[in-house]
Amino acid sequence: MIHKTFRLILVFSLFLGIAAAQPVMGGLKIGAPLTDAFNTANSAINAGTATSTFSVLTANANSYTLGPFVEVRLPFQFSIEADALYRGYNFNVATVSTHASSWDFPIVAKYHFFKGPVKPYVEGGLDFSHLSAVTQVLAPNHNSNFGVVLGAGVQLNLLILRISPEIRYTGDALKNFTGVLDSNRNQLAFLVGIGF
Repeated sequence: MIHKTFRLILVFSLFLGIAAAQPVMGGLKIGAPLTDAFNTANSAINAGTATSTFSVLTANANSYTLGPFVEVRLPFQFSIEADALYRGYNFNVATVSTHASSWDFPIVAKYHFFKGPVKPYVEGGLDFSHLSAVTQVLAPNHNSNFGVVLGAGVQLNLLILRISPEIRYTGDALKNFTGVLDSNRNQLAFLVGIGF
């Protein structure tokens, strides 16, 4: 019984060592925005009827961001990370509701300050965002946009898990919707990466 337990611990330790030495890590990133997605909560939009010239437009965003990520470790404590992050938006014009899906594809370079189980890091890179599934009632001036990404966090190495809480600034957004609703071009979010 002792020999079987010892062998199991040895095999498990060997597996952890091999997993930790791999140059590629993947996982899931979840988070919540710290800023509003839009500069105004209510706007007027032309309803196009003789009896009602304008209707009230309300907009809100999902309170979460979710998506996969891949990180490639490089020499000298550098790494490159690529994400595919989803966020949903809901728009209401009078009695009509519309949903839009936003996808962000940031690619960032990261520098880890220390080696070991706790690694603070900074990151910077570019972001490509795309907005889809918007009706003609509320069409954006641009469906796609480029921007910058800056952030800081800490990577915690827990056995085979890599937990990475971070604060991330994204300097782009959806621009505006037919001139009636402006999005906040400066977004701040709290994200947690869970990698293997």
